[in-house]
Amino acid sequence: MKFELYKIFKKKIVLIFIGVGLLWLSLSILLPVLQYRTFTEQMEPLTGIEAIHYDRDLQNLYAGQYTADEFAPLYAEYKKIYNNPDYQRSDNGDGYSFSLSDQNTTPLTDEAYYKYLNRYGVIAKIGNRANALPLYIEDAKISGSVAELYEGSIVQSSAEDNLVPPVDLENPIVQKVLGMYDNLNTSFYGEYLDGWESFFNTVPIFFQYIVGLIILIGVSPIFAEERHSGSDKVLLTTQYGKSKLIRDKIVACFLFATFVFVLFFACSVFVCIAAYGTSGLKASIQLVAHCTLSPYNLSIGVALILWGLLGWGAALVTAAGALLISAASPNAFVAFIPSLVGYIVPVVSFAELSPTIHRFMQLLPINIIGAIDRLFSMSDFYNIFGLLIEKKIVCVIVWVILIVLCVVFSSYLFRSKKASN
Repeated sequence: MKFELYKIFKKKIVLIFIGVGLLWLSLSILLPVLQYRTFTEQMEPLTGIEAIHYDRDLQNLYAGQYTADEFAPLYAEYKKIYNNPDYQRSDNGDGYSFSLSDQNTTPLTDEAYYKYLNRYGVIAKIGNRANALPLYIEDAKISGSVAELYEGSIVQSSAEDNLVPPVDLENPIVQKVLGMYDNLNTSFYGEYLDGWESFFNTVPIFFQYIVGLIILIGVSPIFAEERHSGSDKVLLTTQYGKSKLIRDKIVACFLFATFVFVLFFACSVFVCIAAYGTSGLKASIQLVAHCTLSPYNLSIGVALILWGLLGWGAALVTAAGALLISAASPNAFVAFIPSLVGYIVPVVSFAELSPTIHRFMQLLPINIIGAIDRLFSMSDFYNIFGLLIEKKIVCVIVWVILIVLCVVFSSYLFRSKKASN
């Protein structure tokens, strides 16, 4: 098995893609750090990590979870500053700006924002989410429509509107989705979390394509190169050629996929913590812009762990699919191309063609491996023979079946396929 891993890692293209990928990932997280701009309450300009640490420490003066009575005066103070007419920009939009920073997205002048409002960043997020989310749920429970809840999470474009359940309070899926909010604690825990906002914006696409591509490059030759070189003719006639050798190749395939995913997962989290600190990991997931309507009582830290587990599962399925195609291919290139196509195609929306096909495609690796921004933004139920099962559970079931099938057929194909001449 060690030899099989060595054969994967000795390929320069694998090492190059891993090295370039890690560098690219690190720079994509660090670039917003270098561009970060803020001002102190004394209007002294700060940039980079110094600016991040200042905002983090200032806003974390109000970090925590509050009762309604504790929170009310703090939110009232925030609203008082926010609505103060003396702090508003001029009507023509020419309010005087002290900064080049984009942190101020309010109608307040930069001076008013940085002197008085910036410290209430955590309070603003908690209050805005705690006030808005119940209104969405109340409206859905009255109308029977979950369209607003699905938008931006399950439904990514107007072409996917047919994925929304019919407007009907008696619809089992509507009832299930709305029932998820019955136990939601809207006394959200708040912390400075700009680093994790950046993480959610950066990491998903990177994992979808770069991590998946590296796994395919490493696994595609695992059986095919033996057939291309002619060594299969010898290996399949040895004592362990049809047993231990094949097991070693399969184990090496999954260990490689695990290594790649864990390496990039650890790198992304480490770089983010190195720049922003651990602040935000305890914050409620609803405070992240992608998950404002989430029905889950999750912290960002727990969501990261769950995504790590699901992403790892998606990486294993990716490897299993490439393994199967490799066992049926005459060389590594022929194995890589259909593996790549099969991996990428599910990212295309099939909702207009067939909602059923689209829903199945959403369970496949490319739609899960980096989808931390979508996995916890909304509960998504699949109707399996009348039984409503949450998408993440369906994923695990389908993945186990696919991995077992791919392993069995890979072994069978390599054993039974006629040895190369």
